[in-house]
Amino acid sequence: MQQKTKKKWTGDAVLIFFLKNRAFLLVILFFILLMLSTDTFLTGSNLMSLARQIAANGIIGVGYTFLLASDSVDLSAGYMMCMIGIISGLLSQTSLPFVAILLICIVIAMFCSSMNAVIENRFNLPPFLVTLAMQQVFRGVLMLLSNGSPISNLNEGIIFMGQGYIGPIPFSVLLMVVFIVAGHILFSRTQFGRNVIAVGGNPDAARVSGIHVERTRVYVSALLGFTIAIMALVSCGRVASAQTTLGGDTVMDIIAAVVIGGTPMGGGSGTVGGTLFGCLVIGLISNGLNLLKVSSYWQMVSKGVIILVAVVLDVYSERIYERMRNKE
Repeated sequence: MQQKTKKKWTGDAVLIFFLKNRAFLLVILFFILLMLSTDTFLTGSNLMSLARQIAANGIIGVGYTFLLASDSVDLSAGYMMCMIGIISGLLSQTSLPFVAILLICIVIAMFCSSMNAVIENRFNLPPFLVTLAMQQVFRGVLMLLSNGSPISNLNEGIIFMGQGYIGPIPFSVLLMVVFIVAGHILFSRTQFGRNVIAVGGNPDAARVSGIHVERTRVYVSALLGFTIAIMALVSCGRVASAQTTLGGDTVMDIIAAVVIGGTPMGGGSGTVGGTLFGCLVIGLISNGLNLLKVSSYWQMVSKGVIILVAVVLDVYSERIYERMRNKE
């Protein structure tokens, strides 16, 4: 009897280990594959480019971790990021200091993102539909503001956010580390983080326990807006211009990274640290396909497959956990 129990526990433990640590294991796998398949992967310039790419995604990934954990989604973030980038470009043409530009961009992004949640709460609409509609609104606004043209001559502070260094380390990477650490503490060590998980797991039970569900969702959306603003300035600074297409298609990559990292689409749990490894997975795949000179069209196909696999793993993990809970 003891031997049978031990065998069952060992099998479940191995399965749970792979499911919970899939992002970390995938990072190791892709790192080894790229190291063996190309001579340029481990070069300093490529690793620095990879770090900057991961940094931008990691910052907004923190916001999306909270959002998905609360059982919500935002499809408008990519074009909101483009819009904030254009606004930062227009403000750069004035005499405003960098701090003022930064604060204005943060306030606008937090307001726009919060309004998504307010509309969802007020009219009891699915986040998918609201943010899909707002995606087109933000896209139209950014085109009106820029007349469809990129804006150069950005403020030096914005350039520094994307290209600057503190010692040998890119500033954007240090910024990402700050967001990851702060996000982890906020998510796992505070009452707000517990409220987010409760709202995502069972909003009715959360409401009965005294949690203001609608207000929590607005706060989560505001947090996402804050990360969108920072990512927008980092991304614009990296290419030294505000472009109408910069970040428009990043939403699916970020969602895939967060889900691969262990935050389920259905909410109720999550991990900011896992999101970092999820961003590493997406970054390694994109970087590897570029190094191997894979067609950009095939890269789109591969990313679509990755998103599908991430969702399947998410659903499969939940079924495994539910089965194990029933056995107990």
